[in-house]
Amino acid sequence: MGTTEEDLTLVWFRDDLRVSDHAALTAARADGRVIAVWIRETRDGQGLGPRPLGGASRWWAHESLAVLHQELSDLGIPLLFAAGEAAAIVPRLANSLGVGAVRWSRRYAPASRALDSQIKSVLRERGFAVHSHIGSLLVEPWTVAPQGGDHYKVFTPFWKAVSGREVGDVLPTPEPQSPIDPSLVESTRDCAAVTDLDGLGLLDGTGTGSGHFAAVRGPRWWQDTIACHWLPGTRAAADQLDDLAVGIDGYSSTRDVPSDANSTSRLSPRLRFGELSPRQLLHAAQTTRSVTSDDRAAWVRQLYWREFSWHLTYHYPDIDYTPIRSEFRNFPYEDDDEALAHWRSGATGYPLVDAGMAQLWETGWMHNRVRMVTASFLTKNLLQHWWCGEQWFWDTLVDADEANNPVSWQWVAGSGADAAPYFRVFNPERQRERFDPDGTYVDGWLPYPPAAAPAPIVDLADSRQAALSAYDRMKNFSAGDASAGDVSAGDDDTKAVRS
Repeated sequence: MGTTEEDLTLVWFRDDLRVSDHAALTAARADGRVIAVWIRETRDGQGLGPRPLGGASRWWAHESLAVLHQELSDLGIPLLFAAGEAAAIVPRLANSLGVGAVRWSRRYAPASRALDSQIKSVLRERGFAVHSHIGSLLVEPWTVAPQGGDHYKVFTPFWKAVSGREVGDVLPTPEPQSPIDPSLVESTRDCAAVTDLDGLGLLDGTGTGSGHFAAVRGPRWWQDTIACHWLPGTRAAADQLDDLAVGIDGYSSTRDVPSDANSTSRLSPRLRFGELSPRQLLHAAQTTRSVTSDDRAAWVRQLYWREFSWHLTYHYPDIDYTPIRSEFRNFPYEDDDEALAHWRSGATGYPLVDAGMAQLWETGWMHNRVRMVTASFLTKNLLQHWWCGEQWFWDTLVDADEANNPVSWQWVAGSGADAAPYFRVFNPERQRERFDPDGTYVDGWLPYPPAAAPAPIVDLADSRQAALSAYDRMKNFSAGDASAGDVSAGDDDTKAVRS
């Protein structure tokens, strides 16, 4: 059936804060005119909905939404803001605005998918057309499975199954639309949940949601630290994409060198908030001719590690606190608040660990090699539960998402799919000698001069042996347990806490 400019669609933005290569927005504009909404969601009584944003992510979302608001305004599209339970807000807005349809980009975490399914049913019962679109992945989880199995548990077979798939063309930015009657937008003010950007409270610095972990040390720390290192939003993202060749050139040989500012593309927060789509990144990498095929292949492989993390998250509910390998429910982690505090504040006495934690606090980001080292030190040398580290990273990383963060922590801890063998304990001193031999990274981030370095809080050899002993106790406890998983060991050490 034909459509006209009078047809009105509500586009619900989530982690897709862009106007180009946005299938839901493109389809909505093809139907007619658009009103957009972004909701700071609260999980409902059943725990449905996305995981509450951590502190660093809340800052990034606020800044990125300000840019999106302007980008949509340039297209004649109003962007509304609301806070609360989406199951109540979306149908209320659709009714108030008199739209004919609602569109959004699909989500893949089980709690969010369940909520979206619920909202879709309610909207359809009330006579609205509802459409969901692929937007944040190259390969959706239900479209790939091994022969005779439900899903892939090891990366390499997954990679072989999906890496050659066509992902389609990058969609252009839609054409501007004719103006929306301002009175229609104003009518939504009667909805108690609708507010302005500042009213969302993303920068309130309080202990709400997941933001209280880092807020204990500094309620609004990002103003003097993270904000000095990043410029959120689609415009800065586009500039980075234009410079992608710099982040790919030499990638296969330099990606593990944390002092090399060009050893990674630093596009992870752009992907996390959807300022760039994975299809845009893949297309840019494939059409960049000034880099070697080895560098290109190594970088593209990392895009698919992200896909694999979402593939696992789709199949494993509660992945942010429940081990994929069920025997790890019996792992004898220790409860040591003092050790955890030393780790969080970068005062362990091991330079590479402390430098990494300082970089994290200052910038909201950490080099991937150092993420692996700091995570291994916490879970194995200090025997602290991986959940404690995952929560801290969730709160302080600008690129922490519901898949990469927990999947990667479980990889290091040994409890995840495609996990490293437990006896693989990253020695922070050997890692420093190998990947930062001249001390450039450590010297650049250490919060103290070498002469004032704290004493090491554990002995590396003794703590490694304690970790292996704890693993043996877990295996003995789980012996004969038919529910213990038989997940294969990972095929390399390049994944871990992915940047």
